Amino acid sequence: MTTFRGPLLVAVSGPDGAGKSSLVGRLAALLRERGVTVVSTHCYGCFLCRRFPVPPRVRETGEPGGDEWARRATDPERRGPRLRRAHAFLDAGELAARIAGARLLARARAHGGPAVVMTDRGPLDGLVKFDLPASSGAASAFRRIADGYGLTLLLETGPVTLRGRGWEETAGPPTAWWARYRSWSRRVPTIARLDGERAPSLVAGVALERILDEVRERERAASVPERDTDGHRPHVVVSIYDDADNPAYRGGGALVVGKVARRLAEDFRVTVVTAGRHGGSEDRNGIRYVRVPVGRAGPRAGQLLFLAALPFVARRIRHDLWLESFTPPFSTSFLPLTTGAPVVGIDQGRSAEALWRRYHLPFFLVERLGLRCYRHIVALNAADGSAIRRLSPRADVQVIPNGVEQRRLDESLLGAGQFILFLGRIDTWVKGLDLLLDAYDRARPPLDLLLAGSGTPAEERRLAALVAAHTGGPRPRIHWVGYADEERKRQLLRDSAFLVMPSRHETFGLVALEGMSYGKPVLHFDLPALRWMRDGGDVAVPPFDVAAFGARMTELATDTALRRRLGHRAGIAARHYTWDEMTGRYLALSHRLLDSPAAVRRPRRRGSSWQTTR
Repeated sequence: MTTFRGPLLVAVSGPDGAGKSSLVGRLAALLRERGVTVVSTHCYGCFLCRRFPVPPRVRETGEPGGDEWARRATDPERRGPRLRRAHAFLDAGELAARIAGARLLARARAHGGPAVVMTDRGPLDGLVKFDLPASSGAASAFRRIADGYGLTLLLETGPVTLRGRGWEETAGPPTAWWARYRSWSRRVPTIARLDGERAPSLVAGVALERILDEVRERERAASVPERDTDGHRPHVVVSIYDDADNPAYRGGGALVVGKVARRLAEDFRVTVVTAGRHGGSEDRNGIRYVRVPVGRAGPRAGQLLFLAALPFVARRIRHDLWLESFTPPFSTSFLPLTTGAPVVGIDQGRSAEALWRRYHLPFFLVERLGLRCYRHIVALNAADGSAIRRLSPRADVQVIPNGVEQRRLDESLLGAGQFILFLGRIDTWVKGLDLLLDAYDRARPPLDLLLAGSGTPAEERRLAALVAAHTGGPRPRIHWVGYADEERKRQLLRDSAFLVMPSRHETFGLVALEGMSYGKPVLHFDLPALRWMRDGGDVAVPPFDVAAFGARMTELATDTALRRRLGHRAGIAARHYTWDEMTGRYLALSHRLLDSPAAVRRPRRRGSSWQTTR
């Protein structure tokens, strides 16, 4: 069982007028929506400050300089050093008392669950307000209080904005105060700086992610995996139809599951259930792989058989937690109805709506019904996360994006490239290859187009016919190079000018993130699921507007300086998506579910295990 080391203490700091109180209100509401107990306390200084308000700076009439500002609350010549230190001790004492009361209230309300105490002023603000010597006792008191905070959000607002809010009339020049904040913030732990010039909703979104990351990290640190009755570590099973050895798919989902499985294996026993032409199991890198023999039925029928077989497999393999990567066309397999252990649905292949548009078959009806069976779902992007919350209001939906290998960005190669690249699974309708070839044929950009990827035999024949229909003239300018292994893929990414992603449907677009890590711009249709790339070196055009897609393709192919600027932004944006952080979130989620009281009570162990004892 997970035991929390008290509520997480979060301070929102910054000058008065920076919007601290409104940000605390927004964050409290967003955290409560995610099931976190929140207690907010307002700390506007000690009771003397509230009873006898004194501006921290006041202009003295007749003072030399005229426009200068003189200290009143913190100047030893005007208040006296002893009185100033006593005032600081009083302020720190009342802050500590308020925090202690809020923590007790949070513990009582949380009943052992995650809790957050938020203050719209913290020790950093006290240090800045009194500006005492770092060696003084009062400064040490504020720093001891700061050590108890898990996170301090410093809301950075420019001097111009503060002046526009009338701040200078009561507080003095903002630049002087910001100099103090910068100086004291180096002495306070766990500082997270927020850009207060952005829209309040964006600031709240960034702050929310930082707080949730800290909550998950505390859960992970506090959790101790319980041993099962056989003396082994808890057993986690990850299921996915796709596999790196499946020639018809070999998509990004298999790569993600491999990364997640290796991270989970640090703390748990891990089994990966996937499809194959032959049944059986094998151990690889400390992970057990079990293959369901449905591959001979073909890719479409194989997916249906895999979905049908998964509940029976779950009743044969003993497990404490199951992570299910959704499989088309129905996505869900109603797996939570067949096991008492927690099940986490991973939305890497929820495509029922796209298949409805393509085939006019109501797969989405089964998908919507199945989603309501899940209490824990992981989405790869915010748009899909919002859609799943509407379809399954009772589910705990977390957004965990994919990651990418971090590499050094070579500034000298930005903007360079010999061709336009499409890289991905060959599926003409879903990946929009027909739209891409039409746009290329109309616009005729000066760079050749390379298509790299493989798919089912039927899809490859369809693409070959499309390429032949769009290839004319003495020298072909559209080249399909087939499947690219890892080395070939890296070479294509390095040598390309930019990537194109004309998909009609995506859940994340891992290839786009890989291209961004090489400093390559990405041209795509403006799908909600791809808006995580916004302002990250991407170029978005209205969905399925072939003419606009071709025009932007020509613009990127002819403008080296534009590619250089966009490529630099893409490389910087890719640094925020690391495999370590992404897999760490899966690990924290697994610990939370396995160490909760419900996870101890509910697991059922039916039948004999398919794996050998390790």
